[in-house]
Amino acid sequence: MSNFYDSWLDCLVKHSIFELDDTEKQSSQIIKSKQTRQDNNVTNFILQHHSRVITVRDNDLFVAVGSQIRVLNLSNFKDNWLKASQEATDKEIELPENWILSVPFKILDTPEINYSIETLLPNKNGRLLAVCGEHRLEIVCLPRQAFSDYSSAGIIPKRKVDCRTLSVGGKYYEKSKADILKIEWHSLSETNTHIVVLGNDNMLRIFDVSNNIEQPEQSFDLSPLERKSTTVSPIQRIGFSIDNDEENSDEDAVTFTLGGSSKDKSGWEPFTVFYALRNGHIYSLCPVIPFRSVVRRSHLDNLACISDAKYQQAKNATKSDHKTLSHLFNLHSIWIDDLFQTAKIARRSNESDILVVVSDDKHSQYPVLRQGPFLISHTQVLDNGIEASDLLFVNVDPVCVLALGLTNGSVHNYLLSGEIDAQWQMPIENATHTWQRELGMLLSDSACLPKASLYEVVNLKNQELPKYQTVTFVSDPLYEDTYFVYHAAGVHAVAMSTWIQPLRSAILKYESGSNPESQRALDTLLKEKSKSEVRLLVNASPFKDSFVPIIGLVLISDIYLSYSLLALTTDYRLVTRDLNMRREVGVPEEAEKAVKAQLHNIGSEEDESKKGYEPVLSLPLFKPPPQLDTLPKQPKIVVPPGMSGPQEIIINEETLRFFSKSTEQIRRETRDLKKAASHINARLNTQQKEFERQVNAVRDLYFKLQETNSEEAKQAQKQKLKDISQRHTKLRLRIDEQLRTLMKSYQPELSNEEKEWVDKLEKLSKQISGDSGYLARIKMLKEQFEQQAQITKPKTHKFAGMNPTQLKSVLSTLKQQSSDIGHVTERMEKLETKLPASA
Repeated sequence: MSNFYDSWLDCLVKHSIFELDDTEKQSSQIIKSKQTRQDNNVTNFILQHHSRVITVRDNDLFVAVGSQIRVLNLSNFKDNWLKASQEATDKEIELPENWILSVPFKILDTPEINYSIETLLPNKNGRLLAVCGEHRLEIVCLPRQAFSDYSSAGIIPKRKVDCRTLSVGGKYYEKSKADILKIEWHSLSETNTHIVVLGNDNMLRIFDVSNNIEQPEQSFDLSPLERKSTTVSPIQRIGFSIDNDEENSDEDAVTFTLGGSSKDKSGWEPFTVFYALRNGHIYSLCPVIPFRSVVRRSHLDNLACISDAKYQQAKNATKSDHKTLSHLFNLHSIWIDDLFQTAKIARRSNESDILVVVSDDKHSQYPVLRQGPFLISHTQVLDNGIEASDLLFVNVDPVCVLALGLTNGSVHNYLLSGEIDAQWQMPIENATHTWQRELGMLLSDSACLPKASLYEVVNLKNQELPKYQTVTFVSDPLYEDTYFVYHAAGVHAVAMSTWIQPLRSAILKYESGSNPESQRALDTLLKEKSKSEVRLLVNASPFKDSFVPIIGLVLISDIYLSYSLLALTTDYRLVTRDLNMRREVGVPEEAEKAVKAQLHNIGSEEDESKKGYEPVLSLPLFKPPPQLDTLPKQPKIVVPPGMSGPQEIIINEETLRFFSKSTEQIRRETRDLKKAASHINARLNTQQKEFERQVNAVRDLYFKLQETNSEEAKQAQKQKLKDISQRHTKLRLRIDEQLRTLMKSYQPELSNEEKEWVDKLEKLSKQISGDSGYLARIKMLKEQFEQQAQITKPKTHKFAGMNPTQLKSVLSTLKQQSSDIGHVTERMEKLETKLPASA
């Protein structure tokens, strides 16, 4: 089977979009000659021109060949590849190459572009394409829809697409023959139409192509102070060049980079332009923003709070220098407040936190001050013709890194020691206020220069030749801590995540103040200095005597097209690489709970029979081997044109050394992969055993459940319940019998004498206390007696008819009855006291 079945990228290298005729091959050789240099002449800008003849806009691939711009829709190409691969698989044949003819490339009809194109750069929304030559800059207006919508008419494989072209800054570059060194679209532009251009005339210009293509919106002179015609105070020249170079050409601005987009916790970096001189000195301009910019509201709020806090702290300070800085912080607050006055919610954004701010050349009454050079520790002066080639700003909040590419094939990663803030050039000689002169003198002092430290030096050069070469940076679209470098010797990937992420975590802990050991951990990280992971992805210089420079690099991060890299050589050979996505999978909460439960069971002293199910998987949780989650280790080899094709390979010491080195590297990588495979295989075997145990456990539970839910089980359960109910009834009867026996033992029945005595007491109680008892009758007689006593008057009774003997007999009878009543009453009271106790 053909390799075309493996990846659509393998077919892309065969597409006719990369074919050259004889004239185009000659122009490619001219491009190759500009990528390297053997002497140490520093009067020109050959190695500061960056060739980027390949780029992508969404799924459209643009390739510049001479003055021609070709475009191919990659989604359409992959669709046809899938269709052809499926047909070849069904027919069980190799994938033919004729299907590629059904996906022709298209040509942008831009007659105004009649020069050799060096750079292609689309803007953020993909509507504009910046086309840059040595002395020309054009903006091509691209159609909104993808180029796959433009179907070819008839059998014509190549169709031209009419595009409008705008020539930018003609009088500055085309007429004056000033070289364009670097261009970059500004990420803060509200209209996505602001482009920043650096020329070899040391002028940094910002053009708004939607407003004026002839005159720049803003211009900044980056030339050395000695060249400026205006009179400059000697104090202002303090700190411009630490080494006081004699030749002014060493202080030419050769490259720049922007501070990135606005984020919630950003500082002044998005409003900053960093640029480097030929001698490697780094400067910054802040604040520099397009006149119509998009900024996050929280970003401006954060800056306003910080500026106000600094102002209050400096104002109340005791040192005079700190009090002088309070005027600078006051200017910060004024500048930010002016932005808030013009702020409006962006209409094109779905987020209400995005603001559109408007400024102009009168936004600040003072010109922006060039801050620099950066005071860099642990660095050396560039010599032997080594120059700065490119500059890249990497912001992994709160860690900021400046990567400086040098023409000797090395990269210096500088770690910014302090935050960048806005500074303006204050009048000193013609100051209207004393604080202006004091602030101007203070900002001109070397103590106020921005500071950085050289964290590491990455050497990308693997051969003696070429001696000097162009180095170009490309940032990773997915990971902020990774960037790619292409040069004459190939393509390298520099992943700084090995030290940036730990450093970032340590800084955040230190700033929060929650961990007292954070300061020690931060010092340890800065002292140990873990190195970045550097991988050679494309080797364009496999042999000592030959090399094929890379003149273009694009990174694709589309879901359908996958995460991949496309590199183009000077002879327009495409080299593709599939890149690995990072596996940043956090440990789920359920897994953490399971691990804690497993650890608890391990440390428990309970009986084994009482413990629950315990897995056989080892702790901690399994992580994929690092060999499978890093950048590719084996580079793709770009064979020189003289040794490729049907030509025989010349066997000499150089080729044998190359084959030996490549074989050893492949063997080493294979050994690492075997170790990773063995580790994964052991884990898979353990997981298989655990899976079998879980299946057996689930099967046992299933069988138990089936037995429980069967008819026989239900009948048995009913019978058990019936037996239990019967036994319960018998037990209840026995309990009642036992209770009755106990009651008899502790509460026996009364005897016959006691029963008779109780009956007599009840009769006496009725005689005395009943309704017709003695007490009731006495009470009634007493009432009658009282009534009679009130009615009758006392008088002498004459007992007629009764003699004294009869009266005496009646009186004695009454006394006897009264005595009997008293005895009965006393007995009743005694009985009443005894009855409750006996009851």
